[in-house]
Amino acid sequence: MTERKSKLISAISFAASILVMIQILVILFRGEAACLNLGCKIVESLIAIPPLYFNIVGFFYFQAVCWLFFLARRKGPLLMDLSRLFLLTGVAVEGVMIAYQIYVAGTFCAYCLILFAIVLLLNALAGWKQSLAGISILSGTILISSMLSYGPTALLSKQQTINSGTYGTRTCLNPQKELYLFFSADCPHCKNVLQALEGCSSCNFHFNPIENLADFDLKGTKRTASYDPELNKLLLKLLGIDSIPVLLEKNQSGFSLIKGEKQIIHYIQQACYLADPLLYLNTEGQSSQNPIPVFSEEEECSLNIECEKEGQQR
Repeated sequence: MTERKSKLISAISFAASILVMIQILVILFRGEAACLNLGCKIVESLIAIPPLYFNIVGFFYFQAVCWLFFLARRKGPLLMDLSRLFLLTGVAVEGVMIAYQIYVAGTFCAYCLILFAIVLLLNALAGWKQSLAGISILSGTILISSMLSYGPTALLSKQQTINSGTYGTRTCLNPQKELYLFFSADCPHCKNVLQALEGCSSCNFHFNPIENLADFDLKGTKRTASYDPELNKLLLKLLGIDSIPVLLEKNQSGFSLIKGEKQIIHYIQQACYLADPLLYLNTEGQSSQNPIPVFSEEEECSLNIECEKEGQQR
């Protein structure tokens, strides 16, 4: 590698660390990361660690690359080999991130793609052998990720189940059905569904919000000791659902999903409020692309954009 390219790698790495530092400052002052597109927010919600820590790691990585290549020009080939290895580490990490966005999030984070492009550029500047090694690592990571299952079974890790996201339950003496309602406090369609649940019924209801609730005053609801709203959001993402309210029915054959305000209310009235519950589902709205039956109607709120007024449709 020429000294000119080594200097260029140091300069680009230093500039990348400044970009990451700006993001860190934005998080510290605003309380959230600067998202360049909607995909950033989705990916951020699926990451186990806070965005601040994630960016701090990125800052030190680019700083390390900068100083490793700066010192390698003076210390000889051994340190240069270590610098090249450090660049490949970045490709491996970014490969995992890209694969996760492809197969789990289903969208791309623009900010992540910028960092990914910088890492690829640094490896390209390090020579064709370095580029070939980086492409091999990236291809292998994405290929093996495509062979893994990222379905709802991922929720079973760390002993997490759908009940881990339940804020509270309302039970009856002889329940005919076990139902899980995914909702948001700000969605007017969700509020209409909750109003329809007032009174006695023959179904057990589990309330799974996609956000932390300040209060919840539905009569007869018993609070659980703890709940994780991010788990509910993740479950919907894994099922390819991007709107609420959603009612999940647990039955002997598995699960069924009912979407939309009117569809859910109609189903509850038929299945939970009659002396002899009917097995009502409007099969005209069923999706054929999901292994779990989904019955849908267009009266929903997006998971990412809240409805602005009562009765507004998606």
